[in-house]
Amino acid sequence: MDFIRRACISIWAKKGKSFLMLILLFVLCSLVFAGFAIQSATRASEDIARKKLGGDVTLTLDMDKLMKKMEESNGNLGEVPPLTLKDIEKVKNLKAVADYQYIVDAFAGKVDKSPVKSDKKEGDNQAGGMTVSGSSDGKAKMPDFAMMGTNKTNSLATFKNGKEKIISGKPITNKDRGNLALIEKRFADQNKLKVGDTFQLKDLETNKSQKFTVHGIYENKEVSGSQQFPVDFMEPANKIYTTVDGAMPFSHNGSLASAKYSMTDPKLIDSFKKAAADVSSVDKDFYKWDANDAAYKTMMQPIQNVASFANIIVIITALAGGLILALLVLLSIRERRFEMGVLLSLGENKAKLIGQFLVEVILIGMIAFSAACLTSEAIGQTVTDQMLNKEVQQAKDEEANTPSGGMQMATVIGGEQDDKPKGEVIDKVDVHISQQDMVEVGGIGLLVVIIATLLPCLFIIRLQPKMILSKND
Repeated sequence: MDFIRRACISIWAKKGKSFLMLILLFVLCSLVFAGFAIQSATRASEDIARKKLGGDVTLTLDMDKLMKKMEESNGNLGEVPPLTLKDIEKVKNLKAVADYQYIVDAFAGKVDKSPVKSDKKEGDNQAGGMTVSGSSDGKAKMPDFAMMGTNKTNSLATFKNGKEKIISGKPITNKDRGNLALIEKRFADQNKLKVGDTFQLKDLETNKSQKFTVHGIYENKEVSGSQQFPVDFMEPANKIYTTVDGAMPFSHNGSLASAKYSMTDPKLIDSFKKAAADVSSVDKDFYKWDANDAAYKTMMQPIQNVASFANIIVIITALAGGLILALLVLLSIRERRFEMGVLLSLGENKAKLIGQFLVEVILIGMIAFSAACLTSEAIGQTVTDQMLNKEVQQAKDEEANTPSGGMQMATVIGGEQDDKPKGEVIDKVDVHISQQDMVEVGGIGLLVVIIATLLPCLFIIRLQPKMILSKND
């Protein structure tokens, strides 16, 4: 073990070069530590973002693809394939699903009960040319009622936030089937309807009537006439909730508007989307599995940019640090040729001579690694804050300079409102150095040290003592 003693003596004797190597290895370890810590913080931020946005995945029309198809076909999109229960029958049985909700949007005409009239102001003609559905005789007709079919009314945003509440009867649940209806109080009062009574609605395309039973009466706090367009079917009092199969005959092509699945754990969203795509027969050209991805991207974009840059720093630091370290070792070997020649002439093994150089670098590396463990968390936090602030500011500038879209695609029938959480940019992360980070950085550092030391030491293997001493003379 004499080569270890010589390595310690050499480090102490060559303080200047040892200190230079110490600084190099300290910087290398610190930057690699910072990179790993930022990546760990990014993974933690992903979990936080998913929890803030909730664990819901919605199957709905992909409006981006539809708009693109319309542009490519000069507005001739053609018929959109319907989304049926058969297409997604197996999705609700996936292990990741805690709950699910189907939504059907439809319109209906009056038969034996009149809708609540909208409080139109004099001269209001905003909806004068507005038509929604066509009948079998080819003439466009204005609906009298907006319908929403669902398997669970208590999960709708308007009922959860208290905007609408049931005052009589029961809500619609997964167990309910057939033509059951929840009607608004003003419509019920005007037509003297109570729970258990029946009324009829007409499909505007076929003119066929169907009888519905009042399953419950709800109250909407929105005042009459507050809708954007003064037409009867958009009047809050004329919105009727029914079962999924009750609304299907009144919907276009018998299609669902959306299907929302709540996860048992938000972390399962990505795996669920893949599994759902496999077990369903949904047309991917028209529909998408959306987990509030736009808001998630808004939240994560700055920190992901920082993490990507940090990953590049780790790679460049490891390569550049290794090359510089190899150069320092090579220069040290060239300067110590006489020492090597004397040791080799005295019978010292070449492997032990290489081991001496390796021990020197490893001992200095251990000191640098220990110092980096103590300081890298503060350094990583400072670097992350600086980089993240720039990314956040850039994201805000881009958002401010992006013009808002003109006409957005929306459901005009007073259906379920968008209650998705809005994504706020993550502008602060806590950087921590974990034991796993220490193990990984230590492993990378040791690998770099070994490679950067052994490669120059190949110079020793091919030399003989006589050759070394003669060159030195």
